[in-house]
Amino acid sequence: MNCLIYQYWDGVPSKECLASTSAMKKYADRIGADYLFERDPKYVTNLGKYSPHYGQFKVVFDKSFDKYDKILFTDTDVFPTENLEENVFDEIEDEDVGIVEEWQQVEVRKKHTVAGINHSNDKMWARTVESKWGVTLPRAECGSVKAYNSGVVLWSRKGINKARARFVPFQSYVSMINFSGLPVFYTCDQPYLHAMLEVAGLNWKELDYKWNSSVHYVPGTKEPRPVNDLREGRANFVHVQLAGANHYNEDTLLRIVNLPVDQWNL
Repeated sequence: MNCLIYQYWDGVPSKECLASTSAMKKYADRIGADYLFERDPKYVTNLGKYSPHYGQFKVVFDKSFDKYDKILFTDTDVFPTENLEENVFDEIEDEDVGIVEEWQQVEVRKKHTVAGINHSNDKMWARTVESKWGVTLPRAECGSVKAYNSGVVLWSRKGINKARARFVPFQSYVSMINFSGLPVFYTCDQPYLHAMLEVAGLNWKELDYKWNSSVHYVPGTKEPRPVNDLREGRANFVHVQLAGANHYNEDTLLRIVNLPVDQWNL
């Protein structure tokens, strides 16, 4: 099985980016996978504010990646926990793609609006997508639209081939969202991927949360801001979503990933 972990960064890499790529390279070595970090691929440049985010789809549409059976894309604020040896590529077998739900987002978006992201706009986005393509997007038990994080996406070769053939062009999706009047966030890679999993009819799997656990500040709070620690003692990958973390040095970031909050010493 030929597997790859892929990360990239457009522009000058932040300290967090360099720390993440260093840690992810070591993890790839431990599990016997290839690793590639690309600086300044600038794969997509014509979609507005979120153009750089669409670089994650290079592994889907660039045929230079076709030698790989499975590919993991991760953002450069995602870190494997210390000495992790569990192999993420074992998480999908016959599935096309694996992705992780964002825990607590259904409730958070009912209470808060961050960068235009909230429950009302999620509903409008879902109606727009479902009306356009005749699909049904996943819902939580309460009926709210689920949110999936595009910072950890595990592809099989079969899934890549299907996506390449069936995904709607980026510009068509972005134009539709812009015309709908939704906030610009809904033009980015995450809602696009969420929609395309259904539009393209992919056999996708919801991965265990341990593969994209997170730490972030509690929305709507002021300094000193409390941390919402969603690792719950079983994290394999930690998505460090703390404001200002891109300026932290590697030692600080590794403490955040691996230690309890009261031992971070920020």
